[in-house]
Amino acid sequence: MRPPALRPLLVAVVLASIVAPPVRAVADADPAPARPLRWQVGVQSSGSWRSRFDVFDRDGVPPGAVAKWANGGGVFVGRRFGDRFVGQLLVSFARHDIEGVASRIGDVELLLTGTVLLGPERTVQPFLRGGIGGGGQAFETEDGDGNLIAFGPAAIAGGGAQLRLGRRVSLELEAVGTFTNFLQVDDLTNGARWGGGDWQVRTSNWGWRLGVGWAFWF
Repeated sequence: MRPPALRPLLVAVVLASIVAPPVRAVADADPAPARPLRWQVGVQSSGSWRSRFDVFDRDGVPPGAVAKWANGGGVFVGRRFGDRFVGQLLVSFARHDIEGVASRIGDVELLLTGTVLLGPERTVQPFLRGGIGGGGQAFETEDGDGNLIAFGPAAIAGGGAQLRLGRRVSLELEAVGTFTNFLQVDDLTNGARWGGGDWQVRTSNWGWRLGVGWAFWF
């Protein structure tokens, strides 16, 4: 059975296939500049999977089975250096449901990524991507009393392909493996229900992220 989190990705791919031809026609009408465009901003729709969620070092957190697949998204800004390398600042997020309760687990990454384009002059540009930064998971309490947050360094590695729709627009498909090493938990609930303050942890999880997005160059 197809994971529910993949459905938004499939919808995004279908919509992109419909929108891409007219977008490319408009983009190609813009004469190519003597200097290539360097900066980009973009948005992404994603589905993510995580190996575990018991990273808070407290009994009953989370209070039930967590859906390992989740819908999410992201935003990024980047710059091309030379013909093949693109550096980006990426923020991605997802929210995992917990069985039997209204609470959820929020999953966030803030990463500096590097992308190597394997065919910078081609319409279809395969790429390799890696990144490092920070990641966290937040247990969102059912009554809205605040969050219990675990965080630490994070990294990704993978690849994908960009489809050039003109000099200003690209469609991007991404598949990356993720890893987060949790080092600290902060009790940010209003009533300090886990004692308040922060405490050290030594745990990690890994996973996958599949995404489709639009990049706009300027």
